[in-house]
Amino acid sequence: MNYNTCFHLLLALFVPCSGLCWGMTVRNLNSDQFALLEFKDRIAGPQNVLANNWTASTSVCNWIGVSCGILHKRVIALKLKSMNLRGSIPPHLGNLSFLLSLDLSRNHFYGHLPKELGQLHRLRILRLKYNSLNGEIPSWLGNLQGVRRLKMKNNNFIGTIPETLVNMSNLESLSLGFNQLSGQIPSSIFNSTTLEEICLYDNKLEGMWHMMAS
Repeated sequence: MNYNTCFHLLLALFVPCSGLCWGMTVRNLNSDQFALLEFKDRIAGPQNVLANNWTASTSVCNWIGVSCGILHKRVIALKLKSMNLRGSIPPHLGNLSFLLSLDLSRNHFYGHLPKELGQLHRLRILRLKYNSLNGEIPSWLGNLQGVRRLKMKNNNFIGTIPETLVNMSNLESLSLGFNQLSGQIPSSIFNSTTLEEICLYDNKLEGMWHMMAS
């Protein structure tokens, strides 16, 4: 084979791939930042703390409440507890594909939980307690099989506890107290071998109260 022909053939194959792969890498590195900027644009807070700190001119890993992994430099934790933030939780947070911990507790978030949060398959901790979230507890929470702590007490959730929560096979702590839940407590929840703590108080639930710890 002519070496020049071989070289041009390899170049033709490599150049489109290199451009595509580079674009994929950039999109991967920037997707967390984009998701958080979209989140910021949809909430309000005192003194515009996030508005002043979360800017494209600084690394997302240096933003208030954000932690990144050492190896891959992706966002692994978002902790905005007790920051007096107000707004609805946007679907863009579902794009934080490396997220391990999400803590938005003790704020003023309202509205339904976006189904896109069900894409956070690496999630281990979900804390949304002491807000004004409403609607039914979504069945897609059962997709988050790695979650160990699910804290959603003191909100305005209605309806029943979905049976799909039994799919959260690593769940250690479940807190849904002080909502407006009703109906039967799924007995399958109590078959979990990992569950150590469950709080369902101050709802209108029926079922196995004597098995529940505070």
